[in-house]
Amino acid sequence: MDNFKELYAIERECFGDSWTSEMLREEWENPLSVTVAHREDGRLAAFALGRVAADEGELYQIGTLCEFRRRGIAEKMLAELHDKMRKKGAAVCFLEVRSRNVSAIALYEKCGYERISVRKGYYPDDDAVIMRKEL
Repeated sequence: MDNFKELYAIERECFGDSWTSEMLREEWENPLSVTVAHREDGRLAAFALGRVAADEGELYQIGTLCEFRRRGIAEKMLAELHDKMRKKGAAVCFLEVRSRNVSAIALYEKCGYERISVRKGYYPDDDAVIMRKEL
């Protein structure tokens, strides 16, 4: 990542204080991580971050700056992320999403994810929907 400050700014805008700068940098640089970045108008507009361990992938975060949303960027990044995960040996990808995040759930279902369970009280203020996609 050429400009980590841009990446962290997107993370803060999209997710608030979910990850510290150090946590995000460590994960971004981890050899097991799979990342996708989207640049538009000369700046970082979106990113996706996941990890592959053995034959399973997990999507950790996908974020798009507000002014670039509703353009299909997240869908394209997910497809690219899934392709990279397959190349690293993943046969399936999992994610967890806040149960109230209906727009994210709709995106994931559009991209082929299925709801497989709910973790009650996973977030301090919400449950987590666990989703799965065969790669």
